[in-house]
Amino acid sequence: MAEILLRAEDLEVYYATRAGVVKAVDRVRFEMGRGETLGLVGESGCGKSTLGFSILRLVPPPGKIVGGDIIFAGENLLEKDEEEMRKIRGSRISMIFQDPMTCLDPLERIGDHIVETITTHDQGIKRAEAWKRAEEMLDRLGIDPSRLEDYPHQLSGGMRQRVMIALALILNSELVIADEPTTSLDVIVEAQILDLLKQLKEDYELTLMLITHNMGIVAELADRVAVMYAAKMVEVAEALPLYEKPMHPYTQGLLRSIPNISLTEQVLATMPGSPPDLIRPPSGCRFHPRCPYVKDECKEIEPPMREVEREHLVACHLY
Repeated sequence: MAEILLRAEDLEVYYATRAGVVKAVDRVRFEMGRGETLGLVGESGCGKSTLGFSILRLVPPPGKIVGGDIIFAGENLLEKDEEEMRKIRGSRISMIFQDPMTCLDPLERIGDHIVETITTHDQGIKRAEAWKRAEEMLDRLGIDPSRLEDYPHQLSGGMRQRVMIALALILNSELVIADEPTTSLDVIVEAQILDLLKQLKEDYELTLMLITHNMGIVAELADRVAVMYAAKMVEVAEALPLYEKPMHPYTQGLLRSIPNISLTEQVLATMPGSPPDLIRPPSGCRFHPRCPYVKDECKEIEPPMREVEREHLVACHLY
């Protein structure tokens, strides 16, 4: 792996609710090399987005980071105060949010969004120069620069998502976190956004964390894949070995559930049961109530993450 840009150690993020404490991210460990694209996948509610927000220290209330470390470029982000984090957000770590319509201010023009991002982190730059940079970025993303004068509601869903990408890239961030960047888009626009991200990855040498439940998207973009289940990492490997030989039963189930587009012998594959309650998760391996290979030790002992093959880590008692 290249130089380590980001590393999380035993990260814990909890939500205090009336029903109890939801352990949304539970002692998670992972690392990312500079220039790498890491695909973070799993079912809805497994903790993927919470993990992404925690890196920026933007976990929404009542969520709270209660333990662990987040080391970015050699510095522990959890030891920084809010003013220091404000300087990092946007300039060094940026995020492409899931729903651009709720993230863009309906009362501000597109150009104002981008110019504000630039001038907030570079107060010496003149507005005219910042506007020119915004025009160049929009043109690079395939949008006519004249649309900087428009408001968010005047743009299509795909164009709004490109604006979110522009906001994430305008300051040349070292790390970009993309949280379900194509969820609200139709398949044609989704393909365009994926092609755009591929090109941008090459042009800007992006370090990208791609958060999604879509295994097909990850196959196209990711260098490595991290699979989450019930707030824990269960498998981490390079993309090709993981798709060719998934080891964790949960990963195997995810890949079997991808539709067969050839439509030959089409059988809908499903996993029995549902993800567990994160207030009262099952003992041992959290996947054991749904696992076809469950053994007695799976019900009692939590499996540690092991390197089963070269750079292929799995948390499972089968190995």
